[in-house]
Amino acid sequence: MKVLSALVAVAVVAGISFNANAAIDLRVKGTIVPASCVPFLQGGGVVDYGNIPAEDLNQTSFTVLEKKEIVFNINCRSATKVGLKALDGKGFSQIPGILAATIGPDYTDNYNYGLGATVDGESIGGYAVNLKPGSFNAGGAAVKAITSLDNGTTWIETTTGAVGQTDNIASWSSTTGLPTPISFITLSGAMEVQAVINKASELTINNDVPLDGLTTFELSYL
Repeated sequence: MKVLSALVAVAVVAGISFNANAAIDLRVKGTIVPASCVPFLQGGGVVDYGNIPAEDLNQTSFTVLEKKEIVFNINCRSATKVGLKALDGKGFSQIPGILAATIGPDYTDNYNYGLGATVDGESIGGYAVNLKPGSFNAGGAAVKAITSLDNGTTWIETTTGAVGQTDNIASWSSTTGLPTPISFITLSGAMEVQAVINKASELTINNDVPLDGLTTFELSYL
């Protein structure tokens, strides 16, 4: 009996020593994300100029096409400040200076989006994208487009609503006071697209030449 009692005592002591050195971690994880916003462009985001007769193109200068409008909305789950960044998917086909020479000097190549190229590699033209002045409202109140040229550090008013690339961000502010991005749940308005076609003498038009512009818009949470 005494031997048995001694063995039991050793087992108990060994068990206590093992449990004192054991450890387990509890990790608490998760990510706080901005309020989700969803942009919407009418008609799947397609601006269609239809058929453009080759004989209507100017042989020695650029041909400016009419402006086209497309409904643009942003819907957020809660009041959120957002900006709009743009990326030219056809930047390889840009024609330097085409917009500045036709639409106006403010339309530098930072606002110039390519229209693709012919099968012979000739650049077809370019286009500008504007947030149409006077068309936007947020929650029923009129707002105006503003822009940042330095990735959101500072903001300025824009009379054209032109959407630029690289470090440019477009946003919206109240119609009074300083140009500062405002929070909103719903925003609605219109985008304007104006295309300019290259000189006909620079294009080989033996077959149909489709305009092939592609701009990707990305919401930036401010």
